Amino acid sequence: MTWLDLRRLRYFRAICDAGSISEAARQISVPQPALSYHLKELEADFGGPLLNRSRSGVGLTEGGQLLLDHATIILAQVSRAEKELRALQRRGPDDPRIIRICSIPSVAPELTPRLLQNLSDLPQLAGVYVIEANTRESREMLSEGKADFAIIIADEKTPEEQYLASENMIFCMGADHPDREVGPITLAEALAEPLMLPAKGKPVRDLVERLAQQIGATVQITHEIDGPNPRKQATMVGLGRSFLPWIAIKDEVANGQMRYREVCAPSLARYVGLEWRERLDAEITEPMLKVLKSLLGTMLR
Repeated sequence: MTWLDLRRLRYFRAICDAGSISEAARQISVPQPALSYHLKELEADFGGPLLNRSRSGVGLTEGGQLLLDHATIILAQVSRAEKELRALQRRGPDDPRIIRICSIPSVAPELTPRLLQNLSDLPQLAGVYVIEANTRESREMLSEGKADFAIIIADEKTPEEQYLASENMIFCMGADHPDREVGPITLAEALAEPLMLPAKGKPVRDLVERLAQQIGATVQITHEIDGPNPRKQATMVGLGRSFLPWIAIKDEVANGQMRYREVCAPSLARYVGLEWRERLDAEITEPMLKVLKSLLGTMLR
Protein backbone atom coordinates (compact mmCIF):
# COMPACT_ATOMS: atom_id res chain seq x y z
CA MET A 1 0.00 0.00 0.00
CA THR A 2 1.29 3.46 -0.87
CA TRP A 3 2.06 5.65 2.13
CA LEU A 4 -0.10 8.42 0.66
CA ASP A 5 -3.39 6.53 0.94
CA LEU A 6 -6.64 8.48 1.09
CA ARG A 7 -7.29 7.86 4.78
CA ARG A 8 -3.96 9.35 5.79
CA LEU A 9 -4.47 12.30 3.46
CA ARG A 10 -7.87 12.96 5.06
CA TYR A 11 -6.41 12.72 8.56
CA PHE A 12 -3.52 15.03 7.65
CA ARG A 13 -5.81 17.66 6.17
CA ALA A 14 -8.11 17.43 9.20
CA ILE A 15 -5.16 18.13 11.52
CA CYS A 16 -4.08 21.10 9.39
CA ASP A 17 -7.62 22.50 9.22
CA ALA A 18 -8.21 22.08 12.95
CA GLY A 19 -4.82 23.45 13.99
CA SER A 20 -4.12 20.67 16.46
CA ILE A 21 -4.29 16.89 16.68
CA SER A 22 -6.67 16.94 19.64
CA GLU A 23 -9.13 19.30 17.92
CA ALA A 24 -8.97 17.27 14.69
CA ALA A 25 -9.70 14.09 16.67
CA ARG A 26 -12.76 15.76 18.16
CA GLN A 27 -14.03 17.13 14.85
CA ILE A 28 -13.76 13.92 12.83
CA SER A 29 -14.49 11.52 15.72
CA VAL A 30 -11.23 9.60 15.44
CA PRO A 31 -9.22 8.72 18.57
CA GLN A 32 -6.28 11.07 19.09
CA PRO A 33 -3.75 8.19 19.36
CA ALA A 34 -4.86 6.97 15.92
CA LEU A 35 -4.28 10.39 14.36
CA SER A 36 -0.90 10.67 16.05
CA TYR A 37 0.07 7.23 14.78
CA HIS A 38 -0.84 7.98 11.16
CA LEU A 39 0.92 11.36 11.28
CA LYS A 40 4.02 9.66 12.68
CA GLU A 41 3.89 7.08 9.86
CA LEU A 42 3.51 9.81 7.24
CA GLU A 43 6.54 11.64 8.60
CA ALA A 44 8.56 8.42 8.78
CA ASP A 45 7.80 7.62 5.14
CA PHE A 46 8.51 11.22 4.11
CA GLY A 47 11.76 11.20 6.05
CA GLY A 48 11.23 14.38 8.02
CA PRO A 49 8.69 16.50 9.90
CA LEU A 50 5.52 17.61 8.15
CA LEU A 51 4.25 19.68 11.07
CA ASN A 52 5.90 21.87 13.67
CA ARG A 53 4.32 21.22 17.07
CA SER A 54 3.95 23.85 19.76
CA ARG A 55 1.74 24.53 22.76
CA SER A 56 -0.53 26.64 20.59
CA GLY A 57 -1.01 23.90 18.00
CA VAL A 58 0.68 22.81 14.79
CA GLY A 59 2.23 24.63 11.85
CA LEU A 60 3.23 23.37 8.43
CA THR A 61 6.79 22.70 7.36
CA GLU A 62 7.72 23.14 3.70
CA GLY A 63 7.08 19.44 3.13
CA GLY A 64 3.82 19.66 5.05
CA GLN A 65 2.60 22.57 2.91
CA LEU A 66 3.41 20.65 -0.26
CA LEU A 67 1.57 17.58 1.03
CA LEU A 68 -1.44 19.68 2.05
CA ASP A 69 -1.60 21.31 -1.39
CA HIS A 70 -1.65 17.92 -3.10
CA ALA A 71 -4.02 16.41 -0.53
CA THR A 72 -6.53 19.22 -1.11
CA ILE A 73 -6.55 18.62 -4.87
CA ILE A 74 -6.64 14.82 -4.59
CA LEU A 75 -9.44 14.73 -2.03
CA ALA A 76 -11.51 17.23 -4.02
CA GLN A 77 -11.13 15.10 -7.15
CA VAL A 78 -12.08 11.95 -5.24
CA SER A 79 -15.15 13.69 -3.80
CA ARG A 80 -16.19 14.87 -7.24
CA ALA A 81 -15.68 11.40 -8.72
CA GLU A 82 -17.81 9.85 -5.98
CA LYS A 83 -20.61 12.36 -6.57
CA GLU A 84 -20.57 11.85 -10.34
CA LEU A 85 -20.51 8.07 -10.03
CA ARG A 86 -23.40 8.10 -7.55
CA ALA A 87 -25.35 10.40 -9.86
CA LEU A 88 -24.64 8.09 -12.79
CA GLN A 89 -25.81 5.09 -10.78
CA ARG A 90 -29.06 6.84 -9.87
CA ARG A 91 -29.69 8.17 -13.38
CA GLY A 92 -32.06 6.31 -15.61
CA PRO A 93 -31.38 5.92 -19.36
CA ASP A 94 -33.63 8.87 -20.20
CA ASP A 95 -32.59 11.18 -17.36
CA PRO A 96 -30.66 14.38 -18.20
CA ARG A 97 -26.94 14.51 -17.49
CA ILE A 98 -24.17 17.05 -16.92
CA ILE A 99 -21.70 17.34 -19.80
CA ARG A 100 -18.08 18.54 -19.52
CA ILE A 101 -16.95 20.72 -22.44
CA CYS A 102 -13.43 21.97 -23.06
CA SER A 103 -13.18 25.18 -25.08
CA ILE A 104 -10.30 27.12 -26.58
CA PRO A 105 -9.63 30.30 -24.53
CA SER A 106 -10.70 32.76 -27.23
CA VAL A 107 -14.19 31.23 -27.41
CA ALA A 108 -14.89 30.12 -23.83
CA PRO A 109 -15.83 33.47 -22.18
CA GLU A 110 -18.57 34.38 -24.67
CA LEU A 111 -19.69 30.82 -25.42
CA THR A 112 -20.33 29.83 -21.80
CA PRO A 113 -23.32 32.13 -21.07
CA ARG A 114 -24.78 31.58 -24.55
CA LEU A 115 -24.58 27.81 -24.19
CA LEU A 116 -26.20 27.90 -20.75
CA GLN A 117 -28.98 30.09 -22.13
CA ASN A 118 -29.63 27.52 -24.87
CA LEU A 119 -29.84 24.41 -22.67
CA SER A 120 -33.53 24.15 -23.56
CA ASP A 121 -32.35 23.04 -27.02
CA LEU A 122 -30.52 20.16 -25.31
CA PRO A 123 -33.18 18.40 -23.21
CA GLN A 124 -30.78 15.50 -22.61
CA LEU A 125 -28.62 17.76 -20.43
CA ALA A 126 -29.13 18.89 -16.86
CA GLY A 127 -26.15 21.22 -17.05
CA VAL A 128 -22.82 22.05 -18.67
CA TYR A 129 -19.39 22.26 -17.08
CA VAL A 130 -17.08 24.41 -19.26
CA ILE A 131 -13.30 23.99 -19.01
CA GLU A 132 -10.98 26.51 -20.68
CA ALA A 133 -8.15 24.62 -22.42
CA ASN A 134 -6.11 24.76 -25.61
CA THR A 135 -6.45 22.16 -28.37
CA ARG A 136 -3.69 19.85 -27.11
CA GLU A 137 -4.93 19.96 -23.52
CA SER A 138 -8.51 19.37 -24.65
CA ARG A 139 -7.58 16.28 -26.63
CA GLU A 140 -5.66 14.90 -23.67
CA MET A 141 -8.70 15.40 -21.45
CA LEU A 142 -10.91 13.61 -23.97
CA SER A 143 -8.56 10.63 -24.17
CA GLU A 144 -8.32 10.46 -20.36
CA GLY A 145 -12.10 10.65 -19.94
CA LYS A 146 -11.90 13.99 -18.11
CA ALA A 147 -14.09 15.77 -20.70
CA ASP A 148 -16.96 14.78 -22.96
CA PHE A 149 -16.64 17.41 -25.70
CA ALA A 150 -13.87 19.72 -26.87
CA ILE A 151 -14.12 22.87 -28.96
CA ILE A 152 -10.74 22.97 -30.67
CA ILE A 153 -8.83 24.52 -33.56
CA ALA A 154 -9.55 22.04 -36.34
CA ASP A 155 -6.65 20.34 -38.09
CA GLU A 156 -6.07 17.27 -40.23
CA LYS A 157 -7.31 15.08 -37.36
CA THR A 158 -10.74 16.74 -37.34
CA PRO A 159 -13.38 15.38 -39.78
CA GLU A 160 -14.91 18.17 -41.88
CA GLU A 161 -18.41 17.23 -40.73
CA GLN A 162 -17.30 18.21 -37.22
CA TYR A 163 -16.28 21.75 -38.24
CA LEU A 164 -18.37 24.30 -36.33
CA ALA A 165 -17.41 27.62 -37.95
CA SER A 166 -14.56 29.47 -39.63
CA GLU A 167 -12.86 32.62 -38.37
CA ASN A 168 -10.19 34.95 -39.68
CA MET A 169 -7.18 35.97 -37.64
CA ILE A 170 -6.89 39.78 -37.64
CA PHE A 171 -3.76 41.96 -37.65
CA CYS A 172 -3.89 43.81 -34.30
CA MET A 173 -2.07 46.74 -32.73
CA GLY A 174 -2.35 48.99 -29.70
CA ALA A 175 -4.50 52.12 -29.89
CA ASP A 176 -1.41 54.37 -29.83
CA HIS A 177 0.43 52.60 -32.65
CA PRO A 178 1.57 55.10 -35.36
CA ASP A 179 0.01 53.08 -38.19
CA ARG A 180 -3.31 54.90 -38.75
CA GLU A 181 -4.43 52.84 -41.76
CA VAL A 182 -7.84 51.22 -41.34
CA GLY A 183 -8.21 49.24 -44.57
CA PRO A 184 -7.16 45.66 -45.25
CA ILE A 185 -3.50 44.68 -45.19
CA THR A 186 -1.97 41.91 -47.28
CA LEU A 187 -0.40 39.02 -45.44
CA ALA A 188 2.98 39.89 -46.99
CA GLU A 189 2.73 43.45 -45.62
CA ALA A 190 1.74 42.20 -42.18
CA LEU A 191 4.60 39.70 -42.11
CA ALA A 192 7.06 42.50 -42.84
CA GLU A 193 6.38 43.75 -39.30
CA PRO A 194 7.89 42.20 -36.13
CA LEU A 195 5.23 40.01 -34.52
CA MET A 196 4.26 38.44 -31.21
CA LEU A 197 3.18 34.85 -31.85
CA PRO A 198 2.76 31.60 -29.92
CA ALA A 199 5.56 29.04 -29.76
CA LYS A 200 6.22 26.60 -32.59
CA GLY A 201 3.68 23.80 -32.74
CA LYS A 202 0.77 26.00 -31.65
CA PRO A 203 -2.12 26.28 -34.17
CA VAL A 204 -1.79 30.04 -34.80
CA ARG A 205 1.98 29.82 -35.30
CA ASP A 206 1.59 26.83 -37.63
CA LEU A 207 -1.06 28.65 -39.68
CA VAL A 208 1.04 31.82 -40.05
CA GLU A 209 4.22 29.94 -40.99
CA ARG A 210 2.43 27.67 -43.45
CA LEU A 211 0.85 30.60 -45.32
CA ALA A 212 4.09 32.59 -45.13
CA GLN A 213 5.89 29.74 -46.86
CA GLN A 214 3.21 29.64 -49.55
CA ILE A 215 3.75 33.31 -50.44
CA GLY A 216 7.53 33.21 -49.97
CA ALA A 217 7.59 35.48 -46.92
CA THR A 218 9.59 35.32 -43.69
CA VAL A 219 8.03 35.56 -40.23
CA GLN A 220 9.77 38.02 -37.87
CA ILE A 221 9.06 37.23 -34.22
CA THR A 222 9.96 39.58 -31.36
CA HIS A 223 8.20 37.71 -28.54
CA GLU A 224 6.75 34.21 -28.23
CA ILE A 225 3.54 34.44 -26.18
CA ASP A 226 1.06 31.59 -25.91
CA GLY A 227 -2.65 32.22 -25.47
CA PRO A 228 -4.83 34.94 -27.01
CA ASN A 229 -5.37 36.86 -23.78
CA PRO A 230 -1.66 37.34 -22.89
CA ARG A 231 -0.92 38.34 -26.50
CA LYS A 232 -3.83 40.76 -26.44
CA GLN A 233 -2.57 42.41 -23.26
CA ALA A 234 0.95 42.72 -24.69
CA THR A 235 -0.47 44.23 -27.88
CA MET A 236 -2.59 46.74 -25.98
CA VAL A 237 0.42 48.15 -24.10
CA GLY A 238 2.38 48.57 -27.32
CA LEU A 239 4.88 45.71 -27.10
CA GLY A 240 4.21 44.69 -30.69
CA ARG A 241 1.63 43.46 -33.17
CA SER A 242 -0.07 40.13 -33.38
CA PHE A 243 -2.73 38.08 -35.13
CA LEU A 244 -5.83 37.53 -33.00
CA PRO A 245 -9.41 36.39 -33.62
CA TRP A 246 -12.11 39.05 -33.70
CA ILE A 247 -13.96 37.48 -30.76
CA ALA A 248 -10.90 38.05 -28.56
CA ILE A 249 -10.53 41.78 -29.34
CA LYS A 250 -13.98 43.14 -30.21
CA ASP A 251 -14.59 44.65 -26.76
CA GLU A 252 -11.18 46.35 -26.70
CA VAL A 253 -11.75 47.71 -30.21
CA ALA A 254 -15.14 49.07 -29.16
CA ASN A 255 -13.54 50.73 -26.12
CA GLY A 256 -10.77 52.32 -28.20
CA GLN A 257 -8.02 50.24 -26.59
CA MET A 258 -6.97 48.41 -29.77
CA ARG A 259 -7.03 48.85 -33.53
CA TYR A 260 -6.97 46.24 -36.25
CA ARG A 261 -6.75 45.60 -39.98
CA GLU A 262 -8.28 42.69 -41.85
CA VAL A 263 -5.71 40.39 -43.48
CA CYS A 264 -6.07 39.55 -47.17
CA ALA A 265 -4.21 37.90 -50.04
CA PRO A 266 -4.49 35.39 -48.45
CA SER A 267 -6.62 35.68 -45.33
CA LEU A 268 -5.56 33.90 -42.14
CA ALA A 269 -8.62 31.65 -42.02
CA ARG A 270 -8.96 28.76 -39.60
CA TYR A 271 -11.74 26.44 -38.53
CA VAL A 272 -13.10 25.73 -35.08
CA GLY A 273 -14.22 22.14 -34.65
CA LEU A 274 -15.94 19.85 -32.16
CA GLU A 275 -14.51 16.55 -30.96
CA TRP A 276 -15.79 14.17 -28.30
CA ARG A 277 -14.66 11.24 -26.23
CA GLU A 278 -15.04 7.68 -27.42
CA ARG A 279 -18.34 5.87 -26.88
CA LEU A 280 -20.35 9.04 -26.33
CA ASP A 281 -23.80 8.25 -27.70
CA ALA A 282 -25.24 9.98 -30.76
CA GLU A 283 -28.29 11.25 -28.85
CA ILE A 284 -25.90 13.70 -27.18
CA THR A 285 -23.30 14.37 -29.90
CA GLU A 286 -25.71 15.22 -32.72
CA PRO A 287 -27.79 17.89 -30.91
CA MET A 288 -24.64 19.35 -29.32
CA LEU A 289 -23.02 19.66 -32.76
CA LYS A 290 -26.13 21.41 -34.08
CA VAL A 291 -26.39 23.87 -31.18
CA LEU A 292 -22.70 24.78 -31.22
CA LYS A 293 -22.70 25.31 -34.99
CA SER A 294 -25.56 27.76 -34.56
CA LEU A 295 -23.94 29.61 -31.65
CA LEU A 296 -20.43 29.86 -33.06
CA GLY A 297 -21.75 30.81 -36.48
CA THR A 298 -23.00 34.06 -34.93
CA MET A 299 -20.00 34.59 -32.63
CA LEU A 300 -17.08 34.19 -35.03
CA ARG A 301 -16.15 36.16 -38.12
